[in-house]
Amino acid sequence: MPANRLRNENWRQCLQKIHHRGGALEISLARPGHADATDTGASTPSAEDLDRHDASTLIWRVKMLNLTDDEIVVESPMTLGTAIPLAEGAQVIGVMTVGQNRWMFGSHVLGHLNYQASSHRELTALRLCMPKSVERCRRRNFYRVSTMTLTPPKVSCWALLDPASAIIAENANQAQILSAQEAAAAPKQHADADETPNPYAEHFALPEVGPRFNATLANIGGGGIGLLVEPDDARSLPHHRLYWLRIALPPEVPHPLAVTSRLVHMHIDSAQRTYAGMAFEFGHNRRHQDFIVSQLCRYVDMQMHRGGAQAKQTG
Repeated sequence: MPANRLRNENWRQCLQKIHHRGGALEISLARPGHADATDTGASTPSAEDLDRHDASTLIWRVKMLNLTDDEIVVESPMTLGTAIPLAEGAQVIGVMTVGQNRWMFGSHVLGHLNYQASSHRELTALRLCMPKSVERCRRRNFYRVSTMTLTPPKVSCWALLDPASAIIAENANQAQILSAQEAAAAPKQHADADETPNPYAEHFALPEVGPRFNATLANIGGGGIGLLVEPDDARSLPHHRLYWLRIALPPEVPHPLAVTSRLVHMHIDSAQRTYAGMAFEFGHNRRHQDFIVSQLCRYVDMQMHRGGAQAKQTG
């Protein structure tokens, strides 16, 4: 039997392995057109369907809590201590990784439950329908298979030289985003406003930083994010601890979310990219934490309402 086929047929054992070691899955809201692998009647989207969606997709890293023949139970997506609600019936894309092998599958949210993690800790868990099949990702493209694709957000990064200078920049970022959202919510009131973009606005909102480099947001967890950085851009990473990040989440968030982060750990992946684990830092500006949480919750809510998380129809 070919090795690739063997890996695809043994995916349930890989899922069990992740569960037994207390590992995690990655999940994301699916966009319209993606097949749900739990639905044998789901149609397979064309390549054009997969390519026409240029909106970014947040990928949440969630711990696996339990497995049954019909369900995968994982912790609810979290950010900074706040649960990100996914509606019952929402279609999701799941990703599981064992070593250098990576699989994607479609599923949907069956519901929620209170999970007793320990004698002193109860958490909200997400019940996902067990897929009927999975598809292995090709090594050159970890975010796409024949039936579905993920588009991780782009992140602009700078080494933060003066943490105090980030306060003004974060406040400016809040004002810029909230102003754009208010204008979008009441377009008639702003019809006469000058909507010409200021090419220098992003520069003015920068704190004291070093040279810019680019990254991809691999996943988001309870207190931070994981970035993938190409080899040429990763050379300066070990020389700084604090970074200024701008995370692009169009179209739900009209301007990139700016946030201070601290480099926690790094490792090299199989494609020779650097994975950088970043923890959010709000010690200098606690109000910005509430803003980031509210925008991420709003992002998920808008995705679900726009059809990015289609409710699974039941008879």
